[in-house]
Amino acid sequence: MMQVVSPGFYTSIQDRGRKAYRHLGVPISGPMDQRAFDWANALLPYPANECQLECTMIGPHLILEKTVRFVLTGASIEAELDAMPLQMNKVYVAEAGASLRLGKMYEGLRSYVRFQADIKVNSVLGSQSFFYPITPNRQLKKGDLIPYSVKEFEHTLAHVQVKTDASYLMHNQLDWIPGPDWMILPAELQKQLLFESHRVLAQNRMGYRLSGSVPFSASQLLSQVVLPGMVQLTPSGQLLIATADCQVTGGYLQILQLTRKSLNVLVQKQEGSILTFQSKPLQKAP
Repeated sequence: MMQVVSPGFYTSIQDRGRKAYRHLGVPISGPMDQRAFDWANALLPYPANECQLECTMIGPHLILEKTVRFVLTGASIEAELDAMPLQMNKVYVAEAGASLRLGKMYEGLRSYVRFQADIKVNSVLGSQSFFYPITPNRQLKKGDLIPYSVKEFEHTLAHVQVKTDASYLMHNQLDWIPGPDWMILPAELQKQLLFESHRVLAQNRMGYRLSGSVPFSASQLLSQVVLPGMVQLTPSGQLLIATADCQVTGGYLQILQLTRKSLNVLVQKQEGSILTFQSKPLQKAP
């Protein structure tokens, strides 16, 4: 068992999500930062199970019943294994009964913990990703016991830290391509939106809300499909950017679509962060 002594601020279990049920109104879910998630899988592959812990702002305190390998990726986080400080992007071995304590994040907002183990939580609609009410819980709770199994391995094997480019955690400019409603905006409003800086007003796994001063309302706008990375413009001028747990349809103007790379940048930003959009859209490949 993995005992949750403290769940942290918001810690959930995520795999690659449920991608075949949007027609039933079920979000994709899965990791907010796909880059950090994939990097953890590359450092510590375990094909039988891709579940990871996604930690937001403050990580959990766990007691690990069985010896297991693990790695930390994403936002830099205070971390200790039995009081020993840990580094990011390095594979460690936690002996049976070890205490893994994750604290505050000091670069970025979301960190990932990958265990080389079979995390045994129920699969719902083909995924183990938490999304309430599809799943019983939206996040870990104090006292939770999470079963996991580990294949035998030579845990004295040494590992070296693998360097990775984590500079994206510090980026504040977002690349984009035009959304389906981009050309509805008058040219002067397009320029204004791209010239302005935008403050993160609120965020969660459903999406980000950014400041803006480009009020614009389109008449007879029909509800449209919403995908992660879609930038919507409200009539008051604020911007809504869909993320992993976003609704499947929406009725606001869809003006921009973030690249996957820029979506990873966005989801590592806390409230109050300042962001801008690249002045020109990315060119699509011919």
